[in-house]
Amino acid sequence: MAITERQMMILKAIIDDYIATGIPVGSRTLSKREDMNISSATIRNEMADLEEGGYLEQPHTSAGRMPSDKAYRLYVDTLMKVSRLNQGEIAFIRGYLNQKMGQMGGVIEATAKVLSEMTNLTSLVLAPQLSQIEIRRIQIVKLSGHKALLIFVFNTGMVRDMVIHVPEEMDPYELETLSNFLTDKVSNRRFADAVSAVREAAVGDIEAHRAFMESMLDAVQANIRPEAGKEVVLGGAKNIFNHPEYQDVDKAKNFLTLLETKDALYDMLSRSTDMEFTIRIGRENELDELRDMSIVTATYRMGDQKLGSFGVIGPTRMNYAKIISVLRCVSASMNEILQYYLADDKQY
Repeated sequence: MAITERQMMILKAIIDDYIATGIPVGSRTLSKREDMNISSATIRNEMADLEEGGYLEQPHTSAGRMPSDKAYRLYVDTLMKVSRLNQGEIAFIRGYLNQKMGQMGGVIEATAKVLSEMTNLTSLVLAPQLSQIEIRRIQIVKLSGHKALLIFVFNTGMVRDMVIHVPEEMDPYELETLSNFLTDKVSNRRFADAVSAVREAAVGDIEAHRAFMESMLDAVQANIRPEAGKEVVLGGAKNIFNHPEYQDVDKAKNFLTLLETKDALYDMLSRSTDMEFTIRIGRENELDELRDMSIVTATYRMGDQKLGSFGVIGPTRMNYAKIISVLRCVSASMNEILQYYLADDKQY
C-alpha cells in the first residue's frame, strides 16, 4: 500500500509513543497531541488502514495499536531523525574509553560496559581477530630453569602470552637476542605470515636453535590460533529484565541462554563488519531466539582496516535514533584510540 503523508505522520507518532511507553497507542491519545490537528475518528480510520497494510498490530480488540516490524523498518529507513549526543554524553563515552587506552582488552570491555550503560540494553563487542592484525614485537622472558614467557604484542595494543619450555642453558641475554631477531622477522606481518617467516628462519638463520624454535612454534599454533579466537564480550546482560516485554521468565531465560552461545553471536557480529551500521529488526534476524528483538551494530577500524564490530540487542521497541547516535560516538572514539596505536606502532 502507498502511505499518505498524513498516515506517515500518524505512524511516526505511534512509533515514538510506543518506544517511549511500551503501551499500545489509541486514536484518542493521538488526537490530544498538540502536533496532531486531526479528529479521533479520522485517526481511527487511518490506523485501520495502516493495520491492514501490515504497519500496525492490535494485541487485543479493546487495545490500541503498536508498530509491526514493517513499521519499524520504514521508521529507521525514512522517518527517524538521528541527532548528535550532547557534550556531557560525548565526554562520558570518550572519558570512559580513554581510561582503558593502555590495553586493547580493556578498551573492548569498556566499550561493552559504556554501551550497556548508555542504552540500557545488552551490548556485544567482537574483539579484533588475530588473523586480521599485525604483530609489533615478540619477547621471550625467562621465568625459571626450563620455563619462559613468550609474549606477542600486536599493533592494536593487544597482547597474547603463554608459557613455553626453553633449554636450561639459554640465558636471559641469549633470549633477548633471539627476541630481537624474531621481532625483526615478524614485525608488520599478520599472524599466519609471521609463523611461516619464523619457520623459514629456523631452517636457515638460526639453525643452532632450530629444535627449540620448532618446539616453540608448535606450542604457539596449539595455543594461539586465530581461527579459534571467537571472543565476544558482553555487557549488561541483565538489562533485558528492565523491559516489560521480558518480564516473562521463559522469554528472558531463552534470551540469556542465547548469550551463552558465543559461536552464534560471533557469526552474527563478524558478518556485520562489512557495513558501517546495520539494523536488523525482529523477523529480519536469522536466529529464532531473536525474532522479536532488534540488533543494531557498528564497526570499528584501525586506519582503513575494519577490525571488528559492536552493538546492542534489545526489544524491537528500542530508541533507534538514540542508539545510532551512541554507536556513532563509540565508533569514533574507538577509531581514535586505534589510530593512536597505529601511530605509535609506526614510531616504534
